[in-house]
Amino acid sequence: MIKSIEYEILVSERIKCRRCEGLKNPSVVEGGRFDSSEIGPWSRWQGSLDARLMIVGQDWGDVRSFSLQSGRGGTANPTNVTLRDLVRLLGIDVGQPGDLRGSGVAFFTNAVLCLKDGGLQSKVVPKWFTNCATFLRRQVEIVAPKLLVCLGERSYRGLAAAFDFAPGPFRDAVKSPVGVQLPNGTRAFARYHCGKRILNTHRPLDKQREDWLRLARFLGAG
Repeated sequence: MIKSIEYEILVSERIKCRRCEGLKNPSVVEGGRFDSSEIGPWSRWQGSLDARLMIVGQDWGDVRSFSLQSGRGGTANPTNVTLRDLVRLLGIDVGQPGDLRGSGVAFFTNAVLCLKDGGLQSKVVPKWFTNCATFLRRQVEIVAPKLLVCLGERSYRGLAAAFDFAPGPFRDAVKSPVGVQLPNGTRAFARYHCGKRILNTHRPLDKQREDWLRLARFLGAG
């Protein structure tokens, strides 16, 4: 009950937030018709406050995609499909966005909660991550997962800003066998993004599978 109240308060603060120039809060896109009672669009897919696994992405996407997809991720999105397969290596099936059969087993969020303009590949601004760091830290403290996985370097650096630790070189963070233990006991790790561009240029799928398999022991039983 305490978790749900704290989360509701945090969501209400997110809805009102207007800190970042160049971003639009989901609450103002098309009059808020596609916003929700979750902290961000990705948490509509997985938003369990008792999750053992939390995944933090960079940002959900742009305003146009948010409207076209009615505030939810596409079930056929290649990144979502690959992510589901990677998470399965940990013994967890998150289903597809909008598929309630897989809901409530993890918590998905983003280091930047609001929406950019200019397409999915448009640039992000470092200040956005700084402004959103408090929101990210409070999410981690509320959910208190055993395992937290950051998808991509910017997401990992956003977590470092939220918890005030030195992230170091991203490649070294991915290779780390123990990750970073946060003050609440959560063990955090960096992993490459599983989108097509990164798979083709930085970390192929077979290597990413190896990276994720190393995380299974940190979830523990139950």
